[in-house]
Amino acid sequence: MCGRYTLHSNKRALAKAIAQEIPLTYEPDYNIGPGREVLALANRAPDTTVATMMHWGLKTPQNFHINARLESADTTPRFRDSWELTRCLLPANGFYEWYQDGISKVPYYIYPSNGELTYFAGLWVPSSGHGEPATCVVLTTAAHDSIRDIHERMPVMLPQVAHEEWLSGTLSKQITLELSAAVDLKKHTVSRRVNSAQNRDSRLIDATSPLVDDQMRLF
Repeated sequence: MCGRYTLHSNKRALAKAIAQEIPLTYEPDYNIGPGREVLALANRAPDTTVATMMHWGLKTPQNFHINARLESADTTPRFRDSWELTRCLLPANGFYEWYQDGISKVPYYIYPSNGELTYFAGLWVPSSGHGEPATCVVLTTAAHDSIRDIHERMPVMLPQVAHEEWLSGTLSKQITLELSAAVDLKKHTVSRRVNSAQNRDSRLIDATSPLVDDQMRLF
């Protein structure tokens, strides 16, 4: 799954990277969680991509969906229309995942090895109320071999060369999988301070050892 990620590029660098005007409400963040407004790229009209803020998480009577499985998104009734008509991309610097051994949970920061911005493939649903943001979910797929020991799922990542096809709805599932699988990832353990979404500072992505974790220094 994907439940926390970072987008900490400043507005000027981000605008240059995505060639879009950045919404005024965007702020760099080292701990983005579900329920927040996140920056997304979407086609609001044919061949017209805009950067906009969307609410991360789709609330239904039965559940609160922050992810959708790439393998079944095109056939699941809840996401089928979005797969065909309203795809989006969420810029990110990296994401967090937790290794669980049945006793403890160790957080890891996972990011592209080239240090460049990546883009999560997502789906979005138009707002049902005036003035409210659209809603989005992040697509996930089987984790790369390099991080499968941490978690079995990861966000689908797409390079910029595939953005136009993805947003237009013409990029196939198979090609999407192949492009995501080609992203080279690095990882390292980080402080358990990331467990709280209230902590959003740059130290969260610093490499650390569980033995010298910020929250263990008192013991």
